[in-house]
Amino acid sequence: MEEKSTKRRKPSALPSILSLTAVMFFLGLLGTSIIGFKGLGKLLMESSSIDIYFSDSISQEDVLKFKTQIDKLPWVKNSTFVSREEGMKQMGDKYDPDFNSYIDVITLPLSIEIYPKAAYASSKFLDQISREFKENSSVEDVIYQRNLIETLNSTLKNTQLILGGIAAIFIVMSVILIQSAVRLGIFANRHTIKSMQLVGATNTFIVKPFILTFIKFALIAFPIAAALVYLIIWQIPMIFSPLNILAEFNKNIDAQNLLYVSIFIAIFGVVLSATCSWLSTRKFLRTKIENLY
Repeated sequence: MEEKSTKRRKPSALPSILSLTAVMFFLGLLGTSIIGFKGLGKLLMESSSIDIYFSDSISQEDVLKFKTQIDKLPWVKNSTFVSREEGMKQMGDKYDPDFNSYIDVITLPLSIEIYPKAAYASSKFLDQISREFKENSSVEDVIYQRNLIETLNSTLKNTQLILGGIAAIFIVMSVILIQSAVRLGIFANRHTIKSMQLVGATNTFIVKPFILTFIKFALIAFPIAAALVYLIIWQIPMIFSPLNILAEFNKNIDAQNLLYVSIFIAIFGVVLSATCSWLSTRKFLRTKIENLY
């Protein structure tokens, strides 16, 4: 009669790797979305201009000199000089195609469109800047879309709070999920842990291999998660035309911030795996033999 093997099967690493991959994937997806929304908000902020209109008495050369001075200001991203002819063309394009037929009776003033950096795009700051420009005798009027700026600031602030709350929830869920996966992985080795302890192995000697193993799992899981995020955010929109709006969203993802988020997620996964494996192994070291069954 053939004797059955009593050799214990080695626990599979797949559940632990999949759990770590899922956690890093969702954190990467969330982090990428936060960066994208931040970049999109910056783009919208910097697309809203402050329009300075000059009196008829000032010459074009003086306005260009004024523009040169404005470009040196730390809060200015860029500025555009608008001549009378260009102003009439813009008015025709935006409002009335027949606007040029009124040239004989309407003369638009020279103007400069100033685009502020996103960090300075607040209604309070722009109100102050507008008052300073109006103090110049050559400036006839200063106009900017105050309601739009306030709406954008409010929307971005609310979006950041919502995404921040979601990120906090995901981090808590990640800790719970990774801890559960690690504990299950170590639970399968509880008899080995206790056997090593009984033959005189030190706690450090017993714990170290488990910590290194789960660190290895985290390092395997990270590139898989990163590849999935890249596939969903960058590759799929290029294949399916209905997702072109996502492709436009991708253009606002800052590469440097994305690198920082990736490093954070990788470190987070490694540190959490090491910590959970250490805590779980220590638990079984303190468990009595009769409680292992």
